[in-house]
Amino acid sequence: MKRLTKINIFILSLLSSQFLFALPDDTSKPIEIQADEASFNQSTGEAIYQGNVFIKQGSIEIQADFLKISTDVNTRQFSQLEATGTPAQFSQQLDDEGNLVISKGNSILYSSDSTKLEIKGEGYLSQLENSITADHITYQLNNGTFSAEKTDSGRVSMTLKPQATEAKK
Repeated sequence: MKRLTKINIFILSLLSSQFLFALPDDTSKPIEIQADEASFNQSTGEAIYQGNVFIKQGSIEIQADFLKISTDVNTRQFSQLEATGTPAQFSQQLDDEGNLVISKGNSILYSSDSTKLEIKGEGYLSQLENSITADHITYQLNNGTFSAEKTDSGRVSMTLKPQATEAKK
């Protein structure tokens, strides 16, 4: 029997000054994709990329072995991206100072409509020297909240950097 440990943390409310939001114009930038193989089904709006996949959209970068992109067939708007790899990796610049959110996992699901990132299988998420490791991490890019769970006998592991305090005069 698997031991299930679940943790829900709202980082924004707990550590609001440490966690920032992503650059606002990333999702309005074009998506650039490189891969060893590519196919597209116009009737379903689904594109498949395989082998050394690299995606860039603004400051967003994704590296994977396999990628499936879903678009709405009527509007031709990108809606969802699913990347798998050993591991698949996602990064995005958070602010003009170059701070990044970095994630890794066996599978990464990115939804542009909800700006949600789901990391499954050996998941890792790092932001501003804070990190979390879990089997499944769901991260809301637009507000910095996440939930994480470990489904085997292990536990969710977090490292949080203390907030800097102002020097007293």
